[in-house]
Amino acid sequence: MSPIFLSKLLNDRKGATLPMMAAGMMLVIAAVGSAVDLGRIYLVRSQMQAGVDAAALAGARSFGLEDERNNQVNSYFLANFRTGYAGSAAVQPVPDFQLVDGINRVKVDAQTDLPMAFMQIFGIGPHHIAVTAVAEMQPKPLEVMVVLDNTGSMQTTLGSGTRMTALRTAMHDFIDILHQGTASRADLAMGFVTYTVTTNVGGILRNRGVTIQTRDGFTNVSNYTGGSDDAAYNPLGWRGCVENDQTVRDVSASATVFEAGAFDIDKTLPGESGRPGVRPYHYPPLTTTKSVTAADEMFAKSGAWATAARQPVHYQAVHKNNVTSDGRRNNLYSLAYGGSLEIAQNLANSFAYRQHFYDFYIGLNYDTAHANDDVIVRANDGGYYTPGSSDAWKVDYSRIPYIGATTDWAMPNASYGFPTRSGKNLRMPTPNWQCPEPGMEVQYGRSKSTYDDFIDLDNYPLMPASGTLHHIGMLWGYRLLTRDDIFPRVNPIPSEKPLRALVFMTDGDTQANSDDAWYGAYGGLREKRISSNATNVGTFKEQVMRRFAKVCENAKRDGISVYIVSLLPAPGETQRVFRGCAGSNYLETSTQTDIQEAFRQIAVDLVDLHLTQ
Repeated sequence: MSPIFLSKLLNDRKGATLPMMAAGMMLVIAAVGSAVDLGRIYLVRSQMQAGVDAAALAGARSFGLEDERNNQVNSYFLANFRTGYAGSAAVQPVPDFQLVDGINRVKVDAQTDLPMAFMQIFGIGPHHIAVTAVAEMQPKPLEVMVVLDNTGSMQTTLGSGTRMTALRTAMHDFIDILHQGTASRADLAMGFVTYTVTTNVGGILRNRGVTIQTRDGFTNVSNYTGGSDDAAYNPLGWRGCVENDQTVRDVSASATVFEAGAFDIDKTLPGESGRPGVRPYHYPPLTTTKSVTAADEMFAKSGAWATAARQPVHYQAVHKNNVTSDGRRNNLYSLAYGGSLEIAQNLANSFAYRQHFYDFYIGLNYDTAHANDDVIVRANDGGYYTPGSSDAWKVDYSRIPYIGATTDWAMPNASYGFPTRSGKNLRMPTPNWQCPEPGMEVQYGRSKSTYDDFIDLDNYPLMPASGTLHHIGMLWGYRLLTRDDIFPRVNPIPSEKPLRALVFMTDGDTQANSDDAWYGAYGGLREKRISSNATNVGTFKEQVMRRFAKVCENAKRDGISVYIVSLLPAPGETQRVFRGCAGSNYLETSTQTDIQEAFRQIAVDLVDLHLTQ
């Protein structure tokens, strides 16, 4: 409709009412149409802006994930601005990833032409709309300790892979995001602790001068065998795993009550303030045993402790040492280093082994008529030893039942370690059974590849599975992070206080076993180190989680942000403790995608991400 026609219509005074009404109607239509189309322009612009804002933040989060950051931008944009919104033409966001003066910057542009719904009848064409968003990620000094579950259940199938492959993928994303596309980040200090029923921090502690108890016959095994004390060179040597600190039994359920004498819940290190030094983790020669006949059934039990077993036949291993199933429990290793029975006899009477052999084999001393098969004998003449008497005693290694049966007893595995490295394997027997790879201190300036290599080579399901003690990993992760006076690191930006975070990952519940052959950082249940009940696994697990909660509370009081990722929903008491510890930072997952997203979310939380435009 031309302007000339409208002008003539408005100036027509020849008494025709209808043309005047038509002209007025046109003005009304123009006004209403203009309002509608202006509203559409506003809605489209606002929604497009929301789309590029979300896309820019998503791009910044995935800056270091070069293979998928464009997809992240597109996905988040379309989630906020669907195709054809309010009649708009198709929109393709355009991201620009930049590193400007050490700052990761993501700019996202989007534009569209919006056809007019009403105003086009007045000759007005599509309206061009363009929006921009810029997000920046400005890293600041960051110190992170990552504690990872390396128990055997991590080999369980999850989707097309295993729980461990899902964890590795998620951890690589986590590392990528923290590094933001760089090969090394000067202001990032990260460390790792892996755990099973113990954790391997002994090498770190020794290098930093932390007091370590001498366990005669184990930590100084070279005094008996010659050569080295290191398990890498001596299969009877210490690999570096630790047992828990001296403590008290039956601590309270309150995470904010710290019992006197509970040395396993705070940052004070072993050897400090009059406390005993670190107790090296040492798994003695143990096996579950089998009953032989119905008549013997009453005497034989798992582990054959004390007076329950009375004859050598009661000490047959239920699994021969060539069994490879996940349930195998034969950890009977010979002390005859280099084939020497003299070395074996001396080691059997050292501090590391002497009491264990007494407890395990004293049942053979049930009467004098069978004294010739007793392992525990009088020290002076090798005669019959009366249990509980004041006579000095010794272990006669040569009398240990089945000691000559190579299917029951074997030389310790000299290549014990994660099979991610050439020549290593997890075969029993070994005094270091269930000991994972050494942890990594929190240090600035490492290359990204160092962290990636740890995830691929030093992070593995330790088989056969024997339990899960969350507390031991949490305790040493916390200590290595917070005690920078003993485990120092140099902040490259001294004027800025670093953010500290502890990221804890597991795939489930605390697990222990009431079998007498079971052993972990708190020894066996029968030792009653943390619980007055020697047989109740539930009470033991409850005590483990109560100590976990107290460690977490201490970590938070030290200004550490705690994150917990559970690959599967944790059950019962464990879930309650995890939620109480981490609050909204407790993340439950069930799929590979879930765990990746959880670690990405944590990584984003740990860097400074915001919109600047």
